[in-house]
Amino acid sequence: MAIATATSLDVYVGGKLLFGDVSFKLEPGDRMTLSGRNGAGKSTLLRVLSRELTPEEGSISIQRGARVALHDQRPPRDSDAKLGDYVFSGRGDMLETEAELARLEGEMAGGASEETMNAYAVAQARLEAGGGYRWRDEVLEVLRGLGFGPEHADRALKTFSGGELTRASLARALAARPDLLLLDEPTNHLDIPSLEWLERYLVGIDAAVVLVAHDRWFLEAVGTSVLELEAQRARFFAGPWHAWRQEQAARQIALGKAIDRQEAELARMERFVERFRYKASKAKQAQSRVKQIDKKKKEGPVSEKRDKRHLRFSFKPPE
Repeated sequence: MAIATATSLDVYVGGKLLFGDVSFKLEPGDRMTLSGRNGAGKSTLLRVLSRELTPEEGSISIQRGARVALHDQRPPRDSDAKLGDYVFSGRGDMLETEAELARLEGEMAGGASEETMNAYAVAQARLEAGGGYRWRDEVLEVLRGLGFGPEHADRALKTFSGGELTRASLARALAARPDLLLLDEPTNHLDIPSLEWLERYLVGIDAAVVLVAHDRWFLEAVGTSVLELEAQRARFFAGPWHAWRQEQAARQIALGKAIDRQEAELARMERFVERFRYKASKAKQAQSRVKQIDKKKKEGPVSEKRDKRHLRFSFKPPE
């Protein structure tokens, strides 16, 4: 069953279309990588999936009860919080369940009613579904995997560097045990052991993952599909990163051949016109070729729609 389904998404920024008619489906174990130039809308799409932004058109459907976690480049807001408290807060459901179990155990100490026993059984089942009494060990494993030791847990977030805060944000997202995991540049500020641990971790979980990264080796190791954002449109490719790159190259080769064929056809028609323009028996055919040539030139050459925007800036001459 699909964890998330996007249907015909249109998103505008500053009144201009960022991307339109974007559709895809994510199931458990899918790890979709996003490809596109800076400004194509990759990070924005992650925030749409997290329900932080609302598309102007289209819809996002998330499986009922599914947990969603987003890691992006924004640092944690509560700088006075301790690292351990911040990361463990990603499992708020388990913290609440533990508190409820402690409360119910206190009530049962003086004699338990049937209602209390039933409530305790429900809370106990919820705890087991979330990882049981080892859930805290799972969170600590994530912290270790991303380079944090036991001595870091009681330090305030404001004492960490920007790169360490980014890793803390990633740890909180992973520790949340989400069904839909959204990662924006998760490899930033990771050393090689942490990067290799993250690759193994993502491949091993049963969640649906959507990620943006510039590390092509990481994308190849982790991804199972690619969503290419280009010129305000999306193209979905089911397969690993290298297969998508091969398919992309094949499209460019096919496009080049189509352009060559079109240019050859235009040249052939122009030669016909030049040869028979003034021959009475061929004048009608020559005139027809002229109209075809004009039409093809107005339509322009065969091309694939691409984003041709460029960043431009200049500095004033110094005084």
